Amino acid sequence: MVSEEVKMISEQYDIDLSKLKGSGPGGEVTIEDLEKYIREHFYPKVLKETKLIGIRKVIAGRLSESYRQAVHVTLNMEAEMDGLIEIRKELTEKLGRKPSYTVLMMKCIAKAIRDFIEVNATMDGEKITVYDDININVAVDSPIGLITPVIRNVDEKSLEELLDEYLDIVERTKKGLLKEKDFVGGTFTVTNLGMLGVESFTPIINPPQVAILGLNRISEKPVVKNGEIKTVKVMILSLSFDHRAIDGAPAARFLGRVKYYLENPGEVFGDL
Repeated sequence: MVSEEVKMISEQYDIDLSKLKGSGPGGEVTIEDLEKYIREHFYPKVLKETKLIGIRKVIAGRLSESYRQAVHVTLNMEAEMDGLIEIRKELTEKLGRKPSYTVLMMKCIAKAIRDFIEVNATMDGEKITVYDDININVAVDSPIGLITPVIRNVDEKSLEELLDEYLDIVERTKKGLLKEKDFVGGTFTVTNLGMLGVESFTPIINPPQVAILGLNRISEKPVVKNGEIKTVKVMILSLSFDHRAIDGAPAARFLGRVKYYLENPGEVFGDL
């Protein structure tokens, strides 16, 4: 017989208690057993932990003091989207359904995060924790406001798996059916306001994470290529990051890598 607290928490995480080996009397599943299971299955694996020391501690202290109401910095960068638009058409034919731009861009972002893993982190006091699992929170509009449920191990999942999971998350968000497990363990956040016609904005960091990437609307603009004026589809990427944890140069390099994968989606999705 398990306690009501154990039952309640297990329901929030869709855990079948009959499959857990309990450490209590007669094999009863205790709250400690349940917490251990949740940590092992729903929270990201820690890659490393470092304390703020030396110049980084000094910089963090000064930035906190100087920017009490605006502790984060935002970088904007333009990416050409014609390649992703074209590959979306090819994937639509292959999959028999139209992939969401958000999901396609999440795959590109996850690959860039793997290349620049320092952005896949949280900051608690003077401790920065960098994670090996890439668990992306996705901002979803709901009847009660903006909610950021998490999709785990984005870089490891197939496109079809991500499409199914994203659609499920959006549907349950709009119906108010999310559970506690849908909010824990996020390491990076993506928010897409492109469908609302937004050109660029300053995303607010999702604490305790150290970075968030804003996606904006895709628009047309003329550019000069090989001496000729051509029309291309472009989008502004808006990256907000915690300057106490990440400096501007590595943040810019990460954003440049996101831009690269968006402009060269064949390196993300392979041969179709």
